[in-house]
Amino acid sequence: MARAKLDNCPVCGRSLPDFGGWPAWCPECGWGLEPDESTVRQRGGLAAWWRGRVASAQDAEMSRLRADPALLARRHPRSATVFAAAIGVHLVTLALLAAGCWVMTTSIVPVLKVFAGVLTFGLVLVTFPLHRLRPAGSATRDAAPATLAVAATVAKAVGVAAPARVRVTSYGEPPPAASGRVLNVDIDQWRLLGPHGRLALLAHELAHHNGHDPNRTLVAALAAETLDGWLALLRPDPRARERRRRRRRRVDRSGGTYEAPAPTPILSWSEALVPIVVSPVYAVVIALGFALREFGSAAGLRAELYADALAARAGGDVMELIDGEIASVAAAGKPATALAQLPAVERERRRRLAVAAGTRVDAMHPTYAARLEMLAAAGPAEQTPVYVGADDLDKMTRELVALAGPNE
Repeated sequence: MARAKLDNCPVCGRSLPDFGGWPAWCPECGWGLEPDESTVRQRGGLAAWWRGRVASAQDAEMSRLRADPALLARRHPRSATVFAAAIGVHLVTLALLAAGCWVMTTSIVPVLKVFAGVLTFGLVLVTFPLHRLRPAGSATRDAAPATLAVAATVAKAVGVAAPARVRVTSYGEPPPAASGRVLNVDIDQWRLLGPHGRLALLAHELAHHNGHDPNRTLVAALAAETLDGWLALLRPDPRARERRRRRRRRVDRSGGTYEAPAPTPILSWSEALVPIVVSPVYAVVIALGFALREFGSAAGLRAELYADALAARAGGDVMELIDGEIASVAAAGKPATALAQLPAVERERRRRLAVAAGTRVDAMHPTYAARLEMLAAAGPAEQTPVYVGADDLDKMTRELVALAGPNE
C-alpha cells in the first residue's frame, strides 16, 4: 500500500517506523486506525434491547472485577440461578415425556390416545436437541498420546483434572458441550500461534474444566437449545399474514385476479385466540431464557477472564493468544497469516482496532478490550510455569492436523 512508504505521519509529523508491506499508522496520534471494513448496520427493536441488556450486565461485572480482581477466582453468584433455570427446562421436558407415557397407558378412546401421544412426544422431538446426546467425535489416548500427555502437564499447572479426550475444531466454530473432560483445540488458532501462545491456548481451554462457567456445562447448553426450539415453535411467523393474503387471491377465467371474500368473524376470532392461548407458555420460555442468557453472560464473562488469568499463571502468552484470535477473526474463514510473520506494529494496529470496535470472538466471550484491561489490572501473577519441550509440541501439532482431516 502507498501509505506504508510514508516516513512521517501526515497529521502530527512524527517519524513512522518501517511497516514493510502492511498498512501504515501512527502510534502517537492514531492516524491510519480507521476500520478496514464498513460498519455493519445494527438491527433495532428487540435485538437492540437485548444487546443493551447484555452489555449493561457485562459492564457491571467489569466494574466489580476492576474494583476487586480477586473475584475472578470465585464462582459467580448467578450461576445457581442459571442451573436452576436449566433444571426447570429439563423438568418440563421430562413432564411431557411422562404425560405422553401416562396417556398411552390409559383406557381413553384410542384416537384421542394416539393424538395425545403424538402431540406430547412430538413436542419433545421438536424442542429437545436429541442430536447432542450422541457421543461427540473425539480422540482418546490411543489416537493422540502426545496431545493428551502435554494436556495433562498443563492441566496440573492450571489445577484441573487431566482430560481424557481431545476434539479438534476449525474455522471458529464453537464446539458443542459434551459430557466428561474433553479438550477442545481450534486447529486454525493453533497454526497461528507460537510455543507460548499455544501453551496459553491449552491452559485457557483447560481452565474451563474448573466449572466456573455454567454456559459450558451440558445441562445449561441443552436447556438453552431446548428453549430455542420452543421459541421457534411459539414465535409468530411474520410471513404468515402474507401467505394468508396470497391464498385469498383467486384467478378468474380471463387470467385476472380478484380477492376472495374475507374470512368469517368466527375464523378471524379463532386466529386471534391462538396467540392469546400460547402467550403464557411464551412468557415462561422468555423468562427462563432471560435467566439463562443474561445471568449466564455475566458468569461466562468472569469465567473467560479467569481462564486468561490461569493461562498467564501457567506461563502462557495470553497477549499472543488474543492476537491470534484477532487475526483469525479478521481472516473471516480464510487462511490467516501466522503471528511469527506479522511485525509487532501490525499486531498492535489490529489490537487497537479490535479494542476501538469492541469486537470479540463470539457472544460467549468478553470483548478484547475487557480481556486486555483485566490482564493489565491483575498485574504480574505468581506463575507456575509449565515446561513443555519443542519436540512435544511438534508431535502434538502432527496429531492435531491428522485429527482435523484433510478438509480443515
